[in-house]
Amino acid sequence: SGTWSPAVDNTTTTTYTFTPDGGQCATTQDLTVNVNAQTAPIFTQVLATCTGEAIVLPSTSTNSIVGSWSPAINNTATTTYTFTPDGGQCATTQDLTVNVNAQTAPSFTPIADICSGDALSLPATSTNSISGTWSPAVDNTTTTTYTFTPDGGQCATSQDLTVNVNAQTAPSFTPIAD
Repeated sequence: SGTWSPAVDNTTTTTYTFTPDGGQCATTQDLTVNVNAQTAPIFTQVLATCTGEAIVLPSTSTNSIVGSWSPAINNTATTTYTFTPDGGQCATTQDLTVNVNAQTAPSFTPIADICSGDALSLPATSTNSISGTWSPAVDNTTTTTYTFTPDGGQCATSQDLTVNVNAQTAPSFTPIAD
């Protein structure tokens, strides 16, 4: 039986000396305990995403540490996730914040009613600078609701716009008596 010195330190490599209690006819003994530095998992920053878009967090870091994330993925709000390495890898936890941006609704100036056959064009860019395409194809002969689909990467929602097309009427005249 005996005592160890210095006090145990689990943060750095240390040589400990065991000193036997008196009367045992024993010598001191040194023992070195190697403490390896923990490795921090490294991740590529996840790009900001739009509300509702899929978020994928890797289960393995770029420096090969395997683990899991918490809390559960939330694609509706900016969230900080914590990666917890699986046991036995001498690795630390790591936080990663994923920014989730609200989607913007494109806005358009209403199009005044037109007469059947009049020229009709729909803007390729909204008044708040969102570019995109319209469907269905423009039809200047009937009232139609068009859907604007934003080009990718703009974090914008689709938007509907109805264009009223009025039928042309032939003028009517009262016959003039002779």
